[in-house]
Amino acid sequence: MKAIKKLLLLFLPFIIIMMMFLMFLGGGVRDGNETPKNNLSSSVEYYRPYVSKIAKLEGMEDYVDLILAVMQVESGGTGSDPMQASEGPFNKKYPQIPNGIKDPHYSIRCGIKELQDCLKRAKVKDASDEGRIRVALGGYNFGNGFIEWIDREKGGRWTLEAAKEFSDIMKGKTGWSVYGDPPYADKVMSYYDALDFISGDGTLIPPLKGYTLTSGYGNRQSIGDFHYGVDLDGSYGASIYAPGDAKVYQASLSCPADGGYLGNMCPGGAYAGAGNFIQLKMKYKGKELYILFCHMKDVDVKTGQTVKKGQRIGSQGHSGNLTASHVHMEMHFSTPVIATTEGSVDPEKYIKFK
Repeated sequence: MKAIKKLLLLFLPFIIIMMMFLMFLGGGVRDGNETPKNNLSSSVEYYRPYVSKIAKLEGMEDYVDLILAVMQVESGGTGSDPMQASEGPFNKKYPQIPNGIKDPHYSIRCGIKELQDCLKRAKVKDASDEGRIRVALGGYNFGNGFIEWIDREKGGRWTLEAAKEFSDIMKGKTGWSVYGDPPYADKVMSYYDALDFISGDGTLIPPLKGYTLTSGYGNRQSIGDFHYGVDLDGSYGASIYAPGDAKVYQASLSCPADGGYLGNMCPGGAYAGAGNFIQLKMKYKGKELYILFCHMKDVDVKTGQTVKKGQRIGSQGHSGNLTASHVHMEMHFSTPVIATTEGSVDPEKYIKFK
């Protein structure tokens, strides 16, 4: 027993040091309200001035953050081919083999041209067209054929399942054990979204960048019901932003992101049919205002967390009780109820939708 105690005393300092080292690696204890950040590395940020310069020359100035997000996933900004553009069609100077490019600036020029080509082939409207940006990113990762395949076979809608299916098809054709990285688009968008913040005029701003208002508030004679909010379509995966400074009253991510159908009551309870949702609580001209977003894909915030006006809080999905993907938005004064006229107001009277 004494021998064991001596051994413990001997190794105790090393055990403590090792525990401190592991805590350091793991980031220590995280506060329950803290939202993880997907920040770009300093190695990637180092190239921002050069990326901005070349992007402007190529007419890609609106996509600088997207280019840097691609670089983050491809290389973390390290090595002589940070955009991993060696095997791409615009490398005319170096061997078209992995890491064949030996000049980081040439890699960036080639990578920007390749990404631009993918954005054009995917018919991306602008830097807020996240649904089609995902398709373009699939083209950047998988190479020729993916964009055309997903448009033909999947109606032009990127999903992880579709990317896995394409990868499996190409593995069968090439005999390779690995073909591309199916979650690549989601990886890039996690960095791109972390850089994403919007501003706007008015006390409250629209929760989407590019969108169509597909259904307004009130009686809908065509289907014979009362609509307690508005429906907005920014495309599946489009970022949703906080209309104003608020506290997250409720947040839930328990439903399949792309599992919506009429009659689907997920997550049940008071929010039955809402799918993945966020309900914000804020002060509006001295009154308590609750704003609800339903049918989401991702939920980036937690119950009790504070958010700033224009902060990304999640993305448009296809969850809960609905047919096509959209964001259902409700506003209620003084009470957090949903799908009822109690405290209900027309969002178009408080937010200037385009």
